[in-house]
Amino acid sequence: MDRFLSHLKQPFTSVWLSVGFVVGCIITVFYYQTLVFTVFAISLLIASAYFKPFSIVMLGFICGICCVWGHFSSFYTIPPAVLHENQPHYSHITVVEIISQRDHYYLKAQLNKINQQPQSIIKPPLALLTLKSEQLLEVGDDITIWLYLTKYRSQKNYDVFDKERYAFSERIFFKGKQIGSYIEISKNSNADLIQSYRLFIKNTYESSALSWLYYPLLTGDRSMMSFSQKEELQQFGISHLLAISGLHIGLMFSIGFFITRSLISYLSFMIKPMSQQLNLSLIYSIGGFLLAFSYVYLSGFIVSATRALLMLGCYLVIYYYAKQALRWRSILFALVVVLLIDPFSLLNPGLYFSFTAVIVIFWVFSVISIPKVGVLSFIKTLIVLQIALFIGLLPLSVYYFNGFSVIGLVVNLVAIPILGFIIMPSLVLLSGLSLVVDMSGLIAVFDYLLQHTYQSLLLIPVDYRWLDTAKFSMHWLISCYSALLIACFLPWRLMACLPIIIAFLDQYLLPKPVWQLDVFDVGHGTMVLVSNQGKGFIYDLGPVYFNTYTRVNSTLVPYLISNGVDVEVTLISHMDTDHVGGLTHWLQHGYQHTFSLLQPNGPEQVCIAGRYDFYDLTITVSKPAEGLTTDNDKSCVVHISDGQFSVLLPGDISAARESQLIAQQSVLNSTVLLSPHHGSNTSSSEVFISAVAPELVIHSTAYKGQWQLPHRQVVARYADHNVKQYATAAHGQVKIAFYPHQYTINLARNDESYWFLKD
Repeated sequence: MDRFLSHLKQPFTSVWLSVGFVVGCIITVFYYQTLVFTVFAISLLIASAYFKPFSIVMLGFICGICCVWGHFSSFYTIPPAVLHENQPHYSHITVVEIISQRDHYYLKAQLNKINQQPQSIIKPPLALLTLKSEQLLEVGDDITIWLYLTKYRSQKNYDVFDKERYAFSERIFFKGKQIGSYIEISKNSNADLIQSYRLFIKNTYESSALSWLYYPLLTGDRSMMSFSQKEELQQFGISHLLAISGLHIGLMFSIGFFITRSLISYLSFMIKPMSQQLNLSLIYSIGGFLLAFSYVYLSGFIVSATRALLMLGCYLVIYYYAKQALRWRSILFALVVVLLIDPFSLLNPGLYFSFTAVIVIFWVFSVISIPKVGVLSFIKTLIVLQIALFIGLLPLSVYYFNGFSVIGLVVNLVAIPILGFIIMPSLVLLSGLSLVVDMSGLIAVFDYLLQHTYQSLLLIPVDYRWLDTAKFSMHWLISCYSALLIACFLPWRLMACLPIIIAFLDQYLLPKPVWQLDVFDVGHGTMVLVSNQGKGFIYDLGPVYFNTYTRVNSTLVPYLISNGVDVEVTLISHMDTDHVGGLTHWLQHGYQHTFSLLQPNGPEQVCIAGRYDFYDLTITVSKPAEGLTTDNDKSCVVHISDGQFSVLLPGDISAARESQLIAQQSVLNSTVLLSPHHGSNTSSSEVFISAVAPELVIHSTAYKGQWQLPHRQVVARYADHNVKQYATAAHGQVKIAFYPHQYTINLARNDESYWFLKD
């Protein structure tokens, strides 16, 4: 052990090995089975043959690959026995989180046994389950039940939150539902300590106006927060204060450090003869670390808290062993430890925010002198640090959230000291004293003062809180941080402009499409965007789930913001819920005016037939159905053309309406066709396919939906006409970019899915 740790004082071997390991994990997680992985591995192999340090990097690189594969094979691979989705599984589960409770329970559960086969003891897989129970369920309950389990799969779209990637990182591998009425529930006493602690915190602050704030600060559980409360904190740029991370662990360590020092000082007469033999600073640090560890344990070892604790532990070990603050090396070794425990934590944005923040803090304290006394000097240091953090984390915020808090810099200057010196110490003190005496009076006073402070913050207009930005690509992210690294660590600071110039030229010289068609993956439903010169035409708004959730909020609006598209025209083909489900949310976002062109009296109106100019495009709306009474046949049929390429959007029309369109000599011939009625066999007749003569057809369908669309006979009919076929169920969002003389097709499930997510 001493021989291995000696590398901490002779850094080259351990540093090069660690760098290789980190790079190996990154390249394998993100680029395995791609050309990038192959080229990088071969280049590193060649370099290691000629330069000795690269042989050590190569060894670390191989260790990184093995680490990723070891974790994937052990903890992220679905057992073959569970892949049989059409048979029930006798399952033993533990409730992890109750997501909703209406007619049925919708919960996240840990799968302990499936068909009497134990799952991983260290990291059992998780599932999102729907079940019914007359008995009240609680987190920690053990349940025996029959389940239908299917592999977790969600819709796949560009430039929006990737649910599949998030589920994988959280090890949510299945969706499932209860089969039959058999259910056996038993209370799990092993979870009593954490659950008792959370219940104690909840009861202690339940009468407080800001109980939703205190509870996550003390437990890490944000289930008590509403969506609007989370959104408010994000707009103010202080949502990070509620995610237990480095700031909270540092505060707990500091509190424990000073408590331990105070206790030892109080008992100094007992240990005075040994004081010269003891490293008191080390004892204080152990006390601080134990309090931080207890805090993380009671939070349930959530990822961000565990990561911060590991970073703290690595820093303390290196600090006390090497006799000096080896800041940069401690960051690298902490990252190695985090990736050793779980290399797929690279999928968590919090990892990058945490390590970037620590790097910024270390850099600030390495370039400025820290005065020991003086309030003004302390405020100056805090301002410099906050400005550095704002600049350092800005690219990540724009990349992951498509925006940043406009007033976050100012708010954090006030919020962080209040949290560090008032809120957290007060909550720890009040919670501790509440174990022995009634502190409700002091809690009420504390809550009253803090509530009025927060209400004052809410007086700031929404427009001044958060600024949405257009899509920020990975190239821009890398260029920004390359520029920052050059400016901070190299003497040639003007060279920092070079990465920005390269990124700008790359974006400027990249050919831009004349217009674009996006058919979103919304399950069984339709939601289409046609964009031209930054303006958008929307055809249908997708389905609604559980009368609550729509793809307007989760997919369409974020995509529009990310790509800088301003919608000017909206058209609802007909009033079926799989086409109009997102209407309420669309109107809430302020898009009522976009119906004025084609449906001025509202989307319930049959669209106005005619020919319309939409910048470089011509939109042709066919005449309404004559003599056909079904809602599907009343669908608005829209043809969009630039003179060379064209798209036909026919809604849910049947073969009868198709024949009528042909008889009316409607404009049908198109390059791209959205299959009528999602590929149902009642549509896509032979004569219609011949009249449209598409080069490709897109089926907007659900994965393994109850109607099993597109129908196999429809697929065969298009195949007979040599039409390329894409289905959103299989390919995700279909993006077609039209250029002056060609068009390109991009499929979200091919482009956005990593090797570990592909079917």
